[in-house]
Amino acid sequence: MIPLSQNPPSRFPQEPIAVTDNPWWVAKVKPRQEKALAFEFIERQIEYYLPMFKKTTRRRDNNKPRKTILCLFPGYISFRPAPRTERNIFATNRVVSLVQVRNQTHFVKQLNQIYHTLDLGISLEPCPLATDLGPGREVEVVAGPMRGITGTVVKMQSTQKLILSVDILGKAAVTIDASLIKPL
Repeated sequence: MIPLSQNPPSRFPQEPIAVTDNPWWVAKVKPRQEKALAFEFIERQIEYYLPMFKKTTRRRDNNKPRKTILCLFPGYISFRPAPRTERNIFATNRVVSLVQVRNQTHFVKQLNQIYHTLDLGISLEPCPLATDLGPGREVEVVAGPMRGITGTVVKMQSTQKLILSVDILGKAAVTIDASLIKPL
């Protein structure tokens, strides 16, 4: 068994998101259980994707940086079980509910954008839900390593941020130069 002090890989098995056969599901998990469930998925040979990001904070006692690996979409993990076995994950006692992904093509495209962005080493961060309240503009990245990725632009603190959306899971943000995007 893998010790829980380590972080699981964000993707199991290590292959692109688009290379899959069974339909995707999303598990809503109990608080702080995403990584533990990922380890159980590895043991059971269940395909999953759990995007993570590195957060750096300063310790109060000595002001040294503390790096933590956190889930990009806390409370959720995407997985692909064998046919008609998705309900078996309730036996882990870590799952609250399951969400069946109705539009597999759209979901895989959105997950693949997150996977591709993180695979390029581009830093993503969770985006507060408050950004959903204002009007957004659908755009496509036309240059640079994120070329072809679509999302919504939100202006925050005088910088342009591209919000990459995975409808079922939530939002993630990356800072990008406004000259690299065009409206859809």
